[in-house]
Amino acid sequence: MGKFFKNVKIKKYKDAIALFAVIAISVLLYILSVNGFKSGGLFSNFINNSLYNAYKVADYPIGVLEKLYANYLNLLSLKRDNSLLKARIKIIKYKLDKYKAYRIENEKLKALLFLKDTIAKKSIPATVTLHGIEGWLDSFYINKGKKDGVKVGEGVISYSGIVGRVVYDGNSRSEVIPVTNPKCVVSVVDANTGTLGIAQGFGDGYLKMRFVFNSQKVNVGDEILTSGLGGIFTSGIKVGKVFSVKKKGYKIFQRITIVPHKNLFNAKHVLVEE
Repeated sequence: MGKFFKNVKIKKYKDAIALFAVIAISVLLYILSVNGFKSGGLFSNFINNSLYNAYKVADYPIGVLEKLYANYLNLLSLKRDNSLLKARIKIIKYKLDKYKAYRIENEKLKALLFLKDTIAKKSIPATVTLHGIEGWLDSFYINKGKKDGVKVGEGVISYSGIVGRVVYDGNSRSEVIPVTNPKCVVSVVDANTGTLGIAQGFGDGYLKMRFVFNSQKVNVGDEILTSGLGGIFTSGIKVGKVFSVKKKGYKIFQRITIVPHKNLFNAKHVLVEE
């Protein structure tokens, strides 16, 4: 028998045996109390305290797990709320960007309306339908044509300056070449010195001011406006600014390069001068 207990290795399971003993004694006391036996004193309190501590130790991992699970649920809820907030922020940003675009569009339309009311000639409002840098350097289209009163040769302007001339008038749309196109020729004047000349496109986004004698004065940075000569454009419309001026003694005319006004390639709403 001693060999048996030695093989079982009681020391290894002493904690389990002690817990079992405590439980067995508690059950015994409960049975006795039911049968009318009143237990009390230090021994009874010791048993009760031992059982309470045992239950407390056994219940601790469960409490920890419950707290972890509750935290996990809170994290899931926060993650879901965070996703909803991000989606709402995206919607708000999208609406804000639209409002900004509308505000800019509104400002441009107001400026165009003011221009329409101030120029002496009658004009037809139109919208650029084919827009882009590559198209602008060659030609572009507007959504007005013959039925709206548009004719070949008429000038096209925007709220910020001259745009180009009509070269084809379809029934409901027209083709326009920009002022930077070599086929577009405009009578201009230096707003600072009063020197007259002819602005013609280079085809690469710039213009040249031709037929300006070496004796005439044109300075880098001078504002170049339409002169009104030729009857195509109203006088005083912005064309651009002088970028460079070169004079050669053996040549009669100066070589003047003009940078078009900054919004030439951003015009969306234009006026066709009749």
